[in-house]
Amino acid sequence: MFTHKLEEFSHRLILGEHYLITSDSVFKRAVLTGYLSILVLFIGIFYIIFDAYLGTFNALPYYFTLICFAVLAFSLNRTGRYSVAKMILLASTLLIIFVFSATEPVDNGNYFNFFPLTIAAFALFDYKDIYKGIIFTLISIGAFIIVYFYEMPLLPIRPTSEGLEVTNFLVHYLISILASVLIIIFLIKLNQNIESNLIRKDKNLIKITDELKASKQRFELAIQGSNAGIYDWDIEHNKIYHAPMWKKLLGYGADELEGFNIDGFYEFIHPKDRERIKHTLKNHLINGRTYSVELRLRTRDGLYEWFSDAGQAIWDNSGKPVRMVGSIIRIHERKLAEERIRKQNQMLEKTNLELDNFVYSASHDLRAPLTSILGLINIAEKSKNKKEIFECLYLMKDRIHRLDEFTEDILDFSKNIRTEKTLREINLNYLIEEVIKNHDLCEDLDKIDIQVSIANDFEVISDPFRLKVILKNLFSNACKFSDLRSESSWLRISALRENEHFLLIIEDNGEGIRAELLHKIFDIFFRASERSKGSGIGLYIVKEMINKLNGTITVNSIYGKGTQIVIELPDHKFSQELSDVKLSQKIKIN
Repeated sequence: MFTHKLEEFSHRLILGEHYLITSDSVFKRAVLTGYLSILVLFIGIFYIIFDAYLGTFNALPYYFTLICFAVLAFSLNRTGRYSVAKMILLASTLLIIFVFSATEPVDNGNYFNFFPLTIAAFALFDYKDIYKGIIFTLISIGAFIIVYFYEMPLLPIRPTSEGLEVTNFLVHYLISILASVLIIIFLIKLNQNIESNLIRKDKNLIKITDELKASKQRFELAIQGSNAGIYDWDIEHNKIYHAPMWKKLLGYGADELEGFNIDGFYEFIHPKDRERIKHTLKNHLINGRTYSVELRLRTRDGLYEWFSDAGQAIWDNSGKPVRMVGSIIRIHERKLAEERIRKQNQMLEKTNLELDNFVYSASHDLRAPLTSILGLINIAEKSKNKKEIFECLYLMKDRIHRLDEFTEDILDFSKNIRTEKTLREINLNYLIEEVIKNHDLCEDLDKIDIQVSIANDFEVISDPFRLKVILKNLFSNACKFSDLRSESSWLRISALRENEHFLLIIEDNGEGIRAELLHKIFDIFFRASERSKGSGIGLYIVKEMINKLNGTITVNSIYGKGTQIVIELPDHKFSQELSDVKLSQKIKIN
């Protein structure tokens, strides 16, 4: 404890307010410069006392000059000017030793002081400045050679007392040895302190490393638990690092998607999302707005899946974005569920609206025939004219037929909603003949030329109930709105196959539909003509049933000339034939 405090005191004394130097190399050489300045100072004082003891005072100016330079070097070192301090210390000491060696007899051994000075030069310069130590050493060797082998005519030899040559030689020798030993001790002590600090820092570093490893493991476990894919975008060099989980979420291996950049990322984004993501990312990088988006990314199999992408950029002092780190999370199932819920909500809203309209219109269409029948009954009860009574009965029968037709439509509507598809093999020609044969709601059916152009063996696999209702309603409409005033009123029904679908084409030369009403004909309870006596839900039921069968219906009509209806439905017979072929091939292979 005492030694530690003593060291701290010496460091404060030598370095002043700069005693907490963070660099070990700078610290060691600054302290050594301070120690050597003090050592040179005491050597100068020793020589003053020693010469005074011998009674010689002619070298005092040199000693005081050396002391002054030592004090100057110490002061400069204490104020943080370490390089200047050590250069002044080495240069002044070399100069004084050279002067002493040149003005004293060689036998005095003053040249011994060149040796600790050389050691000090190498100790005060670090490895990258070692050339300075070498230069200083070469200068010292040159000075030694000059004073040892040559006389300096400009510097006269100082006289010495007889019999003191050996004493001076021993003093100079001991001083040089002592100085060398002290320099080495200073170096060993400083290195020991630095090594202790390094060991302590190494232990702290190991502790920090262990904590970082533990923190990294916690982070990785948290990321794995959240199924988040991390990415790191080096904006300056336009390089993106993807963590293995990021690649895994898109179906790629850990060694793939290397050398990725922002343009490559944009290529992965669904074309419909790309501009939105670019705009959001630009706002984040320029304005610092939050970057958190939902987007579709292309996976390895070429399909697009939904992901949540969130990231945060960092900016330099000038406000330029330099890096961005973020993560993606797969939310495909959630988005699909949201889409299903959205569609269900739309369907529910549509159903509620249609239910409201249905209740209103159904109550009206149910009450109207009943009210009419009651009125006709009252007339028949009061009338005594048989012809008038029979007329009332005929009208009542007509009202009951309408009521029955409406009731049947309601049942078809309800059954379509509640009943799943039932696929069976159907002969279209026979089905159409059955619909025509059982149709008794068209009074002038015998006046219409019905042409069926379908082969007797034209068979499909579909839902017979729904297909029959579709044909019945379309056939009924064509009959009701036929133009009996023309010379020839006709109705044509044909069918053909197209890839995995079959087409039903129903054409007539009837009344036709006005162009401005075409988009409304499939609305519930809509009547396109004043001649319509039906409930107005027939075509609506047709549309709903075709949707249930995953088909489409197209209506082309010219008012006053006729109508063409094209129904396209999937032919499950084709799918079954493909399955049978695959099964047959599999059996043959096996």
